[in-house]
Amino acid sequence: MGTVTLSGFNNIDFSQILEAVMAQERQPFTALGTKKAALEQQNTQFGALAGKLSSLQSAADNLSSPDSLNVLSATSSDPALVGVSTSSGSMAGVYDVVVNQRAKAQVTASTSTATENQVVSTGGTLSLLVGANPPVNIVAGGNMTLRQLAEKINEADAGVQASVVQVTPGNYRLVLTATDAGTANAFTFTSTLGNGITFGGADGTYGQVGDGNAVDAADALVTVNNVATTSSSNTLTDVVPGVTLTLNGEDEDKTVRVTVSRDPGSLKEQVNDFVKAYNDLVKWVNDQRAAALEGKTNVSREAVVRGLHSDLRAAILGEHGDGTMTRLAAVGIGFDRTGQMKIDNAAFDGAVNADPAAVQELFAGAADGTTEGAFDDLSELVSSYADASGLIKKAQTRLDGQVKSISSRMDVLDAQLTIRRNALQAEFIAADQAMSQLNSQVNSLSSLQNQYRLF
Repeated sequence: MGTVTLSGFNNIDFSQILEAVMAQERQPFTALGTKKAALEQQNTQFGALAGKLSSLQSAADNLSSPDSLNVLSATSSDPALVGVSTSSGSMAGVYDVVVNQRAKAQVTASTSTATENQVVSTGGTLSLLVGANPPVNIVAGGNMTLRQLAEKINEADAGVQASVVQVTPGNYRLVLTATDAGTANAFTFTSTLGNGITFGGADGTYGQVGDGNAVDAADALVTVNNVATTSSSNTLTDVVPGVTLTLNGEDEDKTVRVTVSRDPGSLKEQVNDFVKAYNDLVKWVNDQRAAALEGKTNVSREAVVRGLHSDLRAAILGEHGDGTMTRLAAVGIGFDRTGQMKIDNAAFDGAVNADPAAVQELFAGAADGTTEGAFDDLSELVSSYADASGLIKKAQTRLDGQVKSISSRMDVLDAQLTIRRNALQAEFIAADQAMSQLNSQVNSLSSLQNQYRLF
């Protein structure tokens, strides 16, 4: 609705009066909007807290694993011949490895050549037999070049890859290569594709050893500590428990020494990850407290935040289990004057070297499961706050309910304000019209008065 003004008398702008009245009456609505925004921001802050706790719980879970202290690293005296890596279940030891032969994938090439666009088959079937699998029949329909035939073979996904290789300028051979190495993946085939493409072999079955394969399938031949083993792959995962040997070369006259030993640096790295996650959480709590002092939206006064900080500190300083070591302080884990967690490297290294079993029991509990370790307890504590049914989720659910309630009140109040505005507009329009009529009557009376003055 446009500006409503009083044409006579004081020339009042009713639009300004209307906006002033509505601004006053809208204050409760604005206050609700401010409160809603603050609650939504608090919900977001709880989401950030949940993320911090997720990192802390992940770090605690790693340290509560029975294998946390048994992290091993492996080295190879000649990585160019034998690469090495470790996983869970590794055992410390020294292993002498000799690679007599790497595993090889079979390669069979056509004996005939053809130009790029030359038709090599007008129909027929290539029947592939890979390892112990059932035969796969590849039917060539119509005129086909070497490239088209290779594409047809690859579409069959039979365990053999086909390619076209130029052997002299303008002349190409069809090359078939087993997808996987080893004799278990060797292949043979028969062909009725015609004389446009031929393969080595006198009995109509091609790809057999002795048929002139470019590469015959072969298994890896390796000795580990003078014990012979074979593998169809060049990645050996079951020869040494928890250790993967990668055969990068072969030399029957060279012994490669693989050493698997405990990696104390890995355990300290995991502890440092926990310390970092805890300190990140403490910084977040301190930031919330600073926001409170500045009058900004925060959750520092929420009971769940105060309880979390207190519970975590008590758990870190408290006793766990009944082993030789029962407190994390025994391995140099504690706090500085600012409340940040720290690790005394000398104390930690000394404890691990002096009694690794006691450190393991302190972290992950007794080997028989009768007691839990410090990081088991910490993980459970964090779970009580961070899980889907934990205290943080309950706080967020409460905030969601408050936001929903305020939104409903704002909807009702907004509708009432709209009705109030329309009513005031109608009243002001009526007032303007009445005053306009009065102004017109005044003008008429003034005109009559002037006329009577003539007499």
